[in-house]
Amino acid sequence: MPLFEYKASDRADKIQSSFAEAASREALIDSLIEKGLYVVEIKEVQKKIKPYFSFSTGLFNKVSQKEVTYFYIQLSTLISSGVTLIESLESLIEQTQNPHFKNIINDIKTRIATGQTFFEAVSRHPQIFDDVAANMIKAGETGAGLDEVLERIAKFSERDTKIRSKVKSAMIYPLTLSAIAVSVILFLVIYVFPKFTKVFAKSKTALPTPTVLLMKSSEFMQQYYILIMAGLIAAFFILRWFINTNEKAQTVFDRVTLKLPVFGDVISKATIARFIRTLATLLNSGVPILKSLEVCENIVENSVLKRVVTSLKGGVAQGLTMYEILRGKPEFPAIVTKMIQTGEKTGTLPKLLIKASDFFEYEVEIAIDGIISLIEPALIITMGLFIGFISVAMFLPIFDLTSAIR
Repeated sequence: MPLFEYKASDRADKIQSSFAEAASREALIDSLIEKGLYVVEIKEVQKKIKPYFSFSTGLFNKVSQKEVTYFYIQLSTLISSGVTLIESLESLIEQTQNPHFKNIINDIKTRIATGQTFFEAVSRHPQIFDDVAANMIKAGETGAGLDEVLERIAKFSERDTKIRSKVKSAMIYPLTLSAIAVSVILFLVIYVFPKFTKVFAKSKTALPTPTVLLMKSSEFMQQYYILIMAGLIAAFFILRWFINTNEKAQTVFDRVTLKLPVFGDVISKATIARFIRTLATLLNSGVPILKSLEVCENIVENSVLKRVVTSLKGGVAQGLTMYEILRGKPEFPAIVTKMIQTGEKTGTLPKLLIKASDFFEYEVEIAIDGIISLIEPALIITMGLFIGFISVAMFLPIFDLTSAIR
């Protein structure tokens, strides 16, 4: 969906600016009016493709999730001790070592001192304080205690970081081992084996089939390895660009990702766990259900599951229960829909959603441990087979030459 930047005023004539996705400009205007906001300015902005690494922002202006989590914990502790918000922020500015994060906290403190709410101040820094945290802070300012809400944000952030790190490690670990294995094999084929071929060429004897195959592969790699590497890198970035800029390609990619053996199930469960934990945390903090679903829609990265959340938001807006909407959705496991049905009937939805997310996160951790324990020996065996083939191809002619001499 298109991304819009807007400025709107509320009933107290306070101007707030933010970003939102909507089907059209008119749909976003209608949505803002329903929330009691008067649109001052609205314009469509180009979505940015997130780079893998940016020298300026990635190296010098990075704020880790750990630092943000500590910020929430410390701020919650100070406020619950009776320290005012501005004094608490001043204390955190003195303690923060990261100069970029220090400037952000200082900017938040300055904005609050000039009359803005805490929510309005943190909303100016969406790269640090996401929609989940911002809306929970807003609910904490208007209803639930801010210190309690900040503590919930810290716990949510810590748990969210842990499960996402687990999923990333499951993807990165086999890739790292594979890269090492491929590097060793290429080193043997391109650098070591050609030294033996000079000896074989002088012998003028028929070479075994494995040696001939390896010689042909080695010659090809020596001549074209730069082009092959450049082609693979170019293909990777072109494919990534195409997926990020084409909605149909993104959907196909996400659907294929969810159907991958083992990995697809882990990604699906991790995404669903994150969604239901986010929803439970927002509801527990006093955020209205429609706003909570809107925030959850933005944090779900897989487009297939995102569509389910979008239909969930639309159905709830029409008066349907979450269970009625999810009952026919195969993307969501039956255990989740059943717990949601029970939670809606008994009024304990946030509590049961937390239990469901705990269950799925536990399953994800077990599955990831299993994947890592299986991948390591599989890659070692595969690497051993390749190296064994290379060894046989190198030493068979040597044995033949030795036999001929005798």
